[in-house]
Amino acid sequence: CLTSAVAFIHGRTTKHMDIKPQNILIREIGSSPFDPGWRVYLADFGLSRSFTSQDHSQTDGPTSRTPRYCAPEVYKSERRGRSADIFSLGCVFLEILTVYRRKDL
Repeated sequence: CLTSAVAFIHGRTTKHMDIKPQNILIREIGSSPFDPGWRVYLADFGLSRSFTSQDHSQTDGPTSRTPRYCAPEVYKSERRGRSADIFSLGCVFLEILTVYRRKDL
């Protein structure tokens, strides 16, 4: 599941910094239509950064290149912790569940 992937990278003191639908890959691994067995992958770690602590990175570096999924602190040029990834994940879930993008609401 996608939340497990984000928890895994955060547990390894890394933040993704660009979670969006285009970076989520889904692969069917099941053998029957009644048991599809999907596997979800989080891709594109080009903007990811390492944490010095569990909340903020050593260098925040460039902001995400996809503003629609950015947390407010990214726009304010504040230090971006894992909360920015959680915000992006919430934007993705909002889009999946409602078919609306954050800017459309």
